[in-house]
Amino acid sequence: MNFQPPSKSLTPRDYQFIVLAVVILLIVSTGLVYANLSLPKGGGDFLVHWVGARVYLFEQIDPYSADVPERVQELVYENGAQAGDEIYILDTPFHLLLLYFPFSLLSDPQLARAIYTLILELAFFALAILSLRLTNWEAPRYFWALFFVFCVFNFYTFQAILEASPVLLLGLLYAGILLALRAEQEEVVGALMAVSLYYWEVGLPFLLLIAWRSYKEGRVRVLGGFFMVSFLLLVISFLLYANWLIPYLRAGMNNLRADFGFSIRAIIADLFPSYGDRPGWIFVGLLAIALLYEMSAAHNADFRRFYWVACLSLAAAPLLGFRTEMEHLAVLVIPLALVFAIVHDRWHRIGNGLVIFLLLVIFSVPWLGYFFPFISQRMVFLFLPLFTVIALYWLRWWAIRPPRLWADAITRNS
Repeated sequence: MNFQPPSKSLTPRDYQFIVLAVVILLIVSTGLVYANLSLPKGGGDFLVHWVGARVYLFEQIDPYSADVPERVQELVYENGAQAGDEIYILDTPFHLLLLYFPFSLLSDPQLARAIYTLILELAFFALAILSLRLTNWEAPRYFWALFFVFCVFNFYTFQAILEASPVLLLGLLYAGILLALRAEQEEVVGALMAVSLYYWEVGLPFLLLIAWRSYKEGRVRVLGGFFMVSFLLLVISFLLYANWLIPYLRAGMNNLRADFGFSIRAIIADLFPSYGDRPGWIFVGLLAIALLYEMSAAHNADFRRFYWVACLSLAAAPLLGFRTEMEHLAVLVIPLALVFAIVHDRWHRIGNGLVIFLLLVIFSVPWLGYFFPFISQRMVFLFLPLFTVIALYWLRWWAIRPPRLWADAITRNS
């Protein structure tokens, strides 16, 4: 006779806990929305999508027309756009612009921005959790608190919240892709990739790495999940706006020509004007070769090495010559969690103090550059990706090799 264990039902105490958690979440969310309403002018990364969706839905205007940047500039800048300000050209593919349509139903741009910013804040909270989970690091409890404080109040997150940048959602999607890949949830990997195919300057190397590994390993279900979600969104988009592809490509080219943001080639050319842009191209070329080598070597490696290369691809993206922005660096929380975990595990005796020291350095240097002019904004931009790439290579041996050898255990316990 087969006996099955009785299913565990929820107790009244469990229901009380769930109700209490929901009430607390609603209270915190309401408070954050009211706090977000008091944010200074900005939020252009969201408003360009909100305006583009609204002019299409309610005025039947092409969302990729020049009318959209003009309206966004009126909302973002108090005295209108000045020389050097961001133009805010919409270059998101229309099938992904559909995801912003629910926000466009709100007529108040500040309320729409406040609610969207709430979603970003919750997403970043989840991103911090997933970043630590990816490391398989049994971090001390106090470090969880320190890491969350660092994630929430660091300079790059502040910029992302101020601009209401979807990079925080993209970071959560990237972390979810890695976790789903490790759990062999291949359809989920493909679905998450399908809704993260924009802001190429942030995640293009990372997404190419995921696609390359999936192809080499014959993970057909990844393609299934990707094409299922993409097909559904594309069908809806072409039914709503059949001719969106050419205006979208034109807007993308205009955005590439816009002289806004940071580029490693331009920064190196300004630092060494007598050499022109040649040193910048050499730097980008060497970094691209190193990244391609690591990507090609990781497609048939274990997940440990692949995870390290994925972190490297995120850290290297701002240094590959794409013109990008300060708030896009908030996604580097993912590789930083790996750096902290390896440092703590490798140098166990001084690991706690060393991790806290690194946290303080990474936290304080950008804010010093923000409040004091002796550190230029270009250096603030370069600081985090350069630090992360150097740290990942410095820790490469301990990051990609198999679990701790007996010699390491002796060193740790001696």
